[in-house]
This record gives sequence, structure tokens and C-alpha cells, in this order.
Amino acid sequence: MATDTPLAAGPETRTSPAHATLELPWTRWLYRSRQASVLWLAVRLWLGWQWFSAGWQKLTGSANWFTHAGGLQGFIAGANASYNNRAAAFGHPETAYGWYVDYLNAVGAHAQTFSRVVTLSELAVGIGLLLGCLTGAAAAGGVALNLMYITGGSAGTNGVFILLGVLLVAAWRVAGYLGADYFLLPRPRLPRLPWPRPRRRRPRLALRRLCRCPVLHCGHATPHG
Repeated sequence: MATDTPLAAGPETRTSPAHATLELPWTRWLYRSRQASVLWLAVRLWLGWQWFSAGWQKLTGSANWFTHAGGLQGFIAGANASYNNRAAAFGHPETAYGWYVDYLNAVGAHAQTFSRVVTLSELAVGIGLLLGCLTGAAAAGGVALNLMYITGGSAGTNGVFILLGVLLVAAWRVAGYLGADYFLLPRPRLPRLPWPRPRRRRPRLALRRLCRCPVLHCGHATPHG
């Protein structure tokens, strides 16, 4: 007598139902589709140019950070003045952390070295984003620099840069797909996904059962006892 032997269950490749309920349709399209790489290309090119131009100005501009420490020393002096005058800032000083001011003063003792580090870091972030080379790491480095600047009391466009940098880090799979990451990183499977449309709500199960109830189709107003 032949008996059926159960087949061994293979590894599950599809997304689990619990994970599917937590994932919004537009996030899957934005972070895992090839079409979205065009959008991220525009974002990283703009942000990369901003970083590259800032680093290039520090390297070749009149206030040359690579050969003169005056730029970084001025930034540290501004942070000290902002922290010392925090009582006149209605309780909300631009530089809120004393430990960070102490850190900047310690950096000021080696201002020339750190000026070169900042200049090369901005250039590296800009080049990485422009070429799409290790886009996630380049964007994370830019966010780290922005946090250092904004903690030291320099707001400006740092908030916008942080927002775009975090989004690029989250989209690291597709942000550099139209760039050097296509050749450097293991090629992920990026399907062509249609633009997400809102799902139509299915009728409730109780309502469907009520519609299929034979009592409603037999002409009686009440069910049989």
C-alpha cells in the first residue's frame, strides 16, 4: 500500500502577512523599485552638488580651510559666544550643550588638522553622492557633518540636508542604482512595480453571508423556526 510522504517545506521567500500589513504600498515602490531610482537620482545629484561646492569653496576660496585654520576657529568662537550668551536668548540658546562646546575647544587646539578633515569630508560626501558611489555611506557621512554643524549653533540649510540625507540612507538600495553602486554593490532584485493605488475595501464577511442567506430569497420576512 503506497503512502504519501509529506514534502519538506522550503524556505519562505514571500513576505510574511504580518510584515505585509506593516509595509505601506508607496514605501515599497519608493525604496524597492527601479522606477524610483530616477527620483533618487535627482535628490542625490542636488544634495551632492551642494556638498561638493561647499567643500570646493573651502579648498580654493578666499577663506581657505585647507591651508588656514581661521574658518574653523571662527566657528568655534561663534559657538562659545552663543553658549556664553544663552541667558539672553530667552532660554533657547543656539548652542545648548556645554559638553559639545568643550569638545570644540579641544578641537581648536588642532584647528589646522581638523579644518583639512572637514574640507576633505565635504568633498568626499559630494563626490560619493554625485557619482552614486556607496550612496548610503556618503549620505550617512553628510548627516553626521550636519549634526555637528547644527549642534554647534549653525542652522541654515542643515535641517533640509539632514532630511534628504536620512531619506537617501533609507533608499540605499535604489539611490545609487543609476550610478556607480550598480557595479560596486551586489545587484539587488529591483522589480518594476506599478504606482501604488489605494486598495478597495472588501465587504465585511457578515454582510456577504447575509446577502447569501436563503431566507432573504424565499419571500419570508422571518426565519423558519
